[in-house]
Amino acid sequence: MHDYNLLWGIPESMGGMTTAALRRIRSFQKFGHPLSQTILTFSPRMDTDETRARLIAQGKISDDVELVNIWPELRARTESGLTALKGESLRAPVPPEGGEVENITAFYDVFRNTRTGAVIRRNYRRADGSLLVADIEDPKLGRRFILHSPDGRSMTEWRRPRDFYNAWISAVVTKEPAVVIVDEKKVSEFIHEISDRAFPLILFLHGTHLRHPWNGNHGQILPRRLDTIRNLDRFDLVGVQTEQQAEAVRALGFTEANIRLLTGELPESAVLEEAPRPRALNSAVMIANLIALKRIDHPIRAVAELRNRGIDVSLTVLGEGSERGRLEKLIDDLDLGDRVELPGYVTDVTERLQSASFSMLTSTSEGLPLSMMESMGAGCIPIVYDITYGPRDLIEHGRNGFITPWSDIGALADQIETFLSSDENRVDDMRREARRTVERYLPEAGYQRWRDALEEVTVVNLPDDRVDEPAPPLDAKKLTCEATPRGCRFEIELDQIHPAIAESLELVVAGRTLSTFFVSSSTQISTRRFGNRVVLSFDVDYAGFSESPDETFDVFLRRAHDMWTAKRRIQTPKRFRAVQAGDRDWYSTKHGNLSVRPRS
Repeated sequence: MHDYNLLWGIPESMGGMTTAALRRIRSFQKFGHPLSQTILTFSPRMDTDETRARLIAQGKISDDVELVNIWPELRARTESGLTALKGESLRAPVPPEGGEVENITAFYDVFRNTRTGAVIRRNYRRADGSLLVADIEDPKLGRRFILHSPDGRSMTEWRRPRDFYNAWISAVVTKEPAVVIVDEKKVSEFIHEISDRAFPLILFLHGTHLRHPWNGNHGQILPRRLDTIRNLDRFDLVGVQTEQQAEAVRALGFTEANIRLLTGELPESAVLEEAPRPRALNSAVMIANLIALKRIDHPIRAVAELRNRGIDVSLTVLGEGSERGRLEKLIDDLDLGDRVELPGYVTDVTERLQSASFSMLTSTSEGLPLSMMESMGAGCIPIVYDITYGPRDLIEHGRNGFITPWSDIGALADQIETFLSSDENRVDDMRREARRTVERYLPEAGYQRWRDALEEVTVVNLPDDRVDEPAPPLDAKKLTCEATPRGCRFEIELDQIHPAIAESLELVVAGRTLSTFFVSSSTQISTRRFGNRVVLSFDVDYAGFSESPDETFDVFLRRAHDMWTAKRRIQTPKRFRAVQAGDRDWYSTKHGNLSVRPRS
């Protein structure tokens, strides 16, 4: 296949998501036979040539991997090449420039309202200074992306940034056979709207999609993940990194046929082959950016707690970030300057891991924490919180590491104290088991999982169903709801519905004020002898309400693989009366639509 990998940009200081994507690209090349490999990016601040040269020099990509950014790619197109981007007719002339201008790069200017400072326009230019794209906040027409020809003529426009980006993707991904793999959150929020495509579209979820994953699988969706998760079944394959994460995706109710366990990868050098060198038992290490998510203050406080018990532990945190000042003050306040070190980014991470005894991880949430895997590969014993996700997929408590209760600093300190009293032979066995555990995440094993998935993936036939206005409700001729041990069985009778459409309908139950929802597929379809009516049965599991107990949910019908905006409310029959099923009331709103709320 021709492999296209989509990232927003590639910063000089790369996080785990970008690192994992580049590792996958290298393993595809080393163990497979891709026809070509291309990285597509969108950031207007990115210097493509400089970035590509840096990545090649660092060994992160090879010379035959193509790095393409939307803006220089468009600058290089002739007028005929620009016509490949399908847009709309111009709605109005392009207004003149105004406001205070800020030159971001040689090709990118931002205009701000002189009074409020709000961005009112963005100009993307060619090398000769001519206008390529004008992104305008029009007070009457709304957002306008207007493409210009090399001679300055307005050619076409788009009403939403996502429509513009999708038009470019469709114009660039032309090689066949191709596969498109999306790692970046920003890109996954819009690329699923491409309906007319010949390539399979794969989403790789690096982190959680839930705002509070530690509370369970039925909570609110992260705002930056909302469009992606609502349209999850429009991706031909969804890759997750842990079984816990797979369970959280299944809890949404979408068919699990497109879910695959596709883990991140460790570099070959991350796993020691020989016995680890002697190391001080009380030396701890963390690889973590100094940001709130990582909660570095927790292990620091655990070290202080152990000091107060008369137990000496040293901690080194390898990373940098916005929390440095606060953490340095905490270290001073707790008088831990001789025990806790924050050296920032270092070049000898491997050596530091191999000389440390144990590692800690105390984040609020994770995907599959590469830092923990790297420390295990170096023979460090992980002593970590029960984080969603990662530790439960990797650690067998007491055999290759320890999992402590989430957010419990005292329990973390207790476990460290217990570990420090362990027999030397047992510790050596645990180090060996830790190394063996992460061997299944080495590049060749990771590539094999991807290859198996790609051999099976097929392109879903997606309807072109963009909906700018809410669709009218479906008129239900009859509605019944009967309590079941897990929730209720809901039946809806519809008139004049084609059987093929009826078979694809799903019940969508979505929070009215919270970004939480779940889907129920039809469990039974039958027809009435008279009137050409279809009866659909849905088993609604009340677990979907468990983390939003006071929320009112609205009820919709949606065809599988439709965009979220195409779902339709259910108009209740005129004589419908509220039905009590368990601790929920299914009722008709003032507009006559079906909703469900907790019983008062």
